[in-house]
Amino acid sequence: MADKSGLREFVAVVEHGSFTAAADALNVSTSFVSREVKRLEERLNTRLLHRSTRALSLTEMGQVYFERGREIHSLLETLEKDMADLQDHPKGLVRVTSADLYAERYVAPAIAEFTMTYPEVSIELDTSMRSTDLIGDGFDIAIRTGALADSSLIARKVAPRRMIVCGSPAYLAKHGHPDTPDDLNSHNCLVLPSLPWRFKYPDGARATRFTGTWTSDNVRALIAASVRGVGLVWMTDYYMEDELNAGELETVLEDFEVDDVATWIVFPARDHLPTRVRFLIDFLAERLHQDEQLFGTAGKKSGKKDGA
Repeated sequence: MADKSGLREFVAVVEHGSFTAAADALNVSTSFVSREVKRLEERLNTRLLHRSTRALSLTEMGQVYFERGREIHSLLETLEKDMADLQDHPKGLVRVTSADLYAERYVAPAIAEFTMTYPEVSIELDTSMRSTDLIGDGFDIAIRTGALADSSLIARKVAPRRMIVCGSPAYLAKHGHPDTPDDLNSHNCLVLPSLPWRFKYPDGARATRFTGTWTSDNVRALIAASVRGVGLVWMTDYYMEDELNAGELETVLEDFEVDDVATWIVFPARDHLPTRVRFLIDFLAERLHQDEQLFGTAGKKSGKKDGA
């Protein structure tokens, strides 16, 4: 890579007509400017300036170097200014992926607010339930819930999350409240196809697959069935916020809830994240955390009857 030291000082000397005037313009000492120009000439192995006590003039090689060097120096100044502007005014596309309901309720409103502040940032928001390869699929940010597996990705924790078992008051009145996860074998469990139910035991968390009359990859479908008394569901608390607050669902097995689940902002490990991505990560971390605080512990509002 070419050494560009001395270029700025040389251009300033020619443009301002003296070492002293160049030093004033650059806000450095005259000796510093003189030393940098001399080092530049030594590195190029050619004289660029004719020096006398009364005036300075360019040599033939100095004229060539000045014309090209001034252009390069101008481009570098413009590039540095553009980079500084990008630090304060991010622009460009950010691709985000988040599970459907959480994206609708929390992520989309937060990103909308972000783009009002930074209108030159474009957003592509994927809200599918499919498992995504963040790097392979070209996403900049993923919002995920759960116990994360080890990977090369960076994960920033937004807030702890509850995985809860719920049923309607009518279902629980008819079939009873399970006291331990083993009791779920005698209940109708409404399940997502590839998601085993996890519970905390004295020796750690364990996953178990339960069965029932309903299987679906759509959480809203399972919740709708549970509200109508079909069976029990196990999923992240925010999916059932409205039903819990309305008393349409009640939580059970709270003492066995796993405590290693959270909402995470996940992004590739890079030395230098694009400014637009870094700004959005910081914004989402703060905004989603605030929303989680407002959501609080809706699942605790189940109103479980005494002796249940």
